[in-house]
Amino acid sequence: DTIAPIQVPKEETDEATKMILEFYDKYIRLQDKMLCHECQEELIRIKKRYLSNKLIKKIKPITEYRDMDPIVNAQDIIIEWLDSIKVKKINSKRYNVYLFNFYDNRYDSIQLKVAKKKDRYIIDDIIF
Repeated sequence: DTIAPIQVPKEETDEATKMILEFYDKYIRLQDKMLCHECQEELIRIKKRYLSNKLIKKIKPITEYRDMDPIVNAQDIIIEWLDSIKVKKINSKRYNVYLFNFYDNRYDSIQLKVAKKKDRYIIDDIIF
């Protein structure tokens, strides 16, 4: 791993933003080495921790029947995204995640909805 863990900007105190960055950091790193058997189990644990059950059910058929991952809105995971990922708060429940599209040399966005579950935030929906 040559890519350092994502550093949340010091001025950023939004708990949902921190959670989103933490999730994408773990998710992208794990997807980058998806061939190991333990990785599948770890992926399930990560999804259960950061995503709502509703969202897990929504994305399951998409990932099974289409050659596309709705969490990153792409076919392939690129570890270099961790160097350039950005999260922007739209309102109290909506956030955009920006991943750099190296092919088109621009950022692509993923629209998320977050929800508070007990004392922490989870990703409740992906708008696609």
